Amino acid sequence: MKKRYIVFITILVLILLLLSTLFMSFSFGSKESKIDYSHVMRDSITNKSALVTDIAMLGAHDAFSSGINMKSGVNSNESGIQTNKFVGMFAKGLIVRMSKSQIADAKTLLKAGVRYFDMRCTKLDNKYYATHGYLSNEIKEYINDIVDFLGEADGEFIVLDIQHFYTENGANNALDKSEYETLLNYLNEYKNAKGFGILDYVRYDSTTDTLATLTYEKVVGDSSGIIILAKTNELKSCYYRDSNALKDGGNYTSIRSYWHQTNKTKDLLSGMDSEASLVKEKGYDGIFVVNQAQKTGFIMNASIMRSLFSWSIIDMANNFNKNLVSDKERFMNWLDSMPILMVDFTTSTKGDFNNLANKYIMEKNKSL
Repeated sequence: MKKRYIVFITILVLILLLLSTLFMSFSFGSKESKIDYSHVMRDSITNKSALVTDIAMLGAHDAFSSGINMKSGVNSNESGIQTNKFVGMFAKGLIVRMSKSQIADAKTLLKAGVRYFDMRCTKLDNKYYATHGYLSNEIKEYINDIVDFLGEADGEFIVLDIQHFYTENGANNALDKSEYETLLNYLNEYKNAKGFGILDYVRYDSTTDTLATLTYEKVVGDSSGIIILAKTNELKSCYYRDSNALKDGGNYTSIRSYWHQTNKTKDLLSGMDSEASLVKEKGYDGIFVVNQAQKTGFIMNASIMRSLFSWSIIDMANNFNKNLVSDKERFMNWLDSMPILMVDFTTSTKGDFNNLANKYIMEKNKSL
């Protein structure tokens, strides 16, 4: 009788653990950096003629996903497992944990030294939302913080990479440029204390100013600036955003950003080393090169168990990011080839990640 009771309790505990794994959406790794790096560029870039593609910066993967939670609606314009009603009923907590890459709003990210924003948005019912499978906050909540920051932080510039854009009419490259024009006009509605909108900080004409010759002083002007990447041509305010990078290299217009598609620490670190070597071999000058230093939260293949034990993208990044700054020589080697370091949970402090990453980036920029 006692043995049966123990077996019953064991099975019940296992069931409860399984249910918590599927239903719970919270993360544990939530300690954020409080150090102020609002002037990470101004305080480190002494060569005003430095090319913007050579300037090192910290990037946020799925930068505007902080608003994703159990109450978030599905992005109906984007295909994926989150659209499955069965999954939404029994495993939404798991999918939410694998969709939320940042816990900070844009204001906090900017203060933490983030200058490259991986932006994904969707248009639903004439509103624009940040998205990563599920809907985050309206995109203007993040953009308004950026516009306010640009009005206060002279000597800084932002790279806004509209990597994914979904509408009822399609997505990304399939969209007419008018969709991007409408999006940009929407983003430009908000004005900061100086009376400027986001497009007022675009100080180049992409049809005449090549990215390869764009300098720091040109972009910031007499205050601050922004560079916008989008998957559309012929817009003066945007440089063309290339599609996903091929593993063996290729020709790119404005950006190379290779996704390693792994949640193994050893494989990701070695993959970053290989990418650095490939970039040096190919000589990708005059374009942005991003070091995608984030793990993938697999839920549809054999790597799912590693994702489950890692619990969430936030916790995965909290434990991984410390590896990025533990070897300064390796870190600086990555920056030499891939000046933009893009991570999940960019404000994480484990291993002093955010602080050390910013210090190394500033050291790199002082040598330009």
